[in-house]
Amino acid sequence: MNFPDPVREFAKYLARPAEEIRLDEAALLLARTEYPDLDLPAQLARLDGLAARAECSPGQSPKTNIARLNRLLFEEENFAGNEQEYDDPRNSYLNDVLDRKMGIPITLSLIYQEVARRCGLPVVGVGFPGHFIAKYLADSGEILLDPYHGGAILSLQDCEEKLKSQFGEEAEFRPQFLLVSSVKQTLTRMLNNLKGSYFRRKDFPKVLMMIEMALAVDPSSRQEIHDRGMIYFMLRRYGAAKADLRAYLAASPPDDPQVKEVQTMIHRIRALHN
Repeated sequence: MNFPDPVREFAKYLARPAEEIRLDEAALLLARTEYPDLDLPAQLARLDGLAARAECSPGQSPKTNIARLNRLLFEEENFAGNEQEYDDPRNSYLNDVLDRKMGIPITLSLIYQEVARRCGLPVVGVGFPGHFIAKYLADSGEILLDPYHGGAILSLQDCEEKLKSQFGEEAEFRPQFLLVSSVKQTLTRMLNNLKGSYFRRKDFPKVLMMIEMALAVDPSSRQEIHDRGMIYFMLRRYGAAKADLRAYLAASPPDDPQVKEVQTMIHRIRALHN
């Protein structure tokens, strides 16, 4: 596949062994789709500089480290959730979040996690439905944190309330919602956010680029193949659309609810070619 250079660079990085893939580096490579000349070492040095000022260490109590991280990031540096322009694509690019001090839950959690990692602290990302969070893996137990709201410590009840506020009172809390998000899972979620943001702006070439990036993370993703076929159709690249949609059908179980829609789209493409 003829990827644009930033996509090819990202795909090459993601092909490394899992232990060699770093979330901060991968997120900056993602940002190169929007900022091709982005200086990665300079951006990584910004995270290094934050960690150097955090006054955190593994020898201190988790509560002390959390308080110092929160003071640095949310009081001194004034990082905050971008409530007014939540859907702005810049909220998903790490360099923009570092510049503007505004982001969405996943990118603010990413910064929190990466500053903590540089301090030797066991902070990880959590792909909670509808609102990405972080957690500190303390010896005494996991401490759930919300970097979108100033690094607030969350109880299980808080998480359940967040879930219901996002998805309705019938939403059922499950323990697996608090599992660690792997680097690839986090990147997939960031790319999905960007896909949605650009789709709502009807910027279909950028949606296509995000799909190509997501396929670099998971080349076997049926959903991304489906979505790429649909975007190809919107871009009037009918041959490519038909190939992707056929590939999606071939890999789909008979009870897939999207099968009928895809079959209808293939018929539309055939009609356009007649």
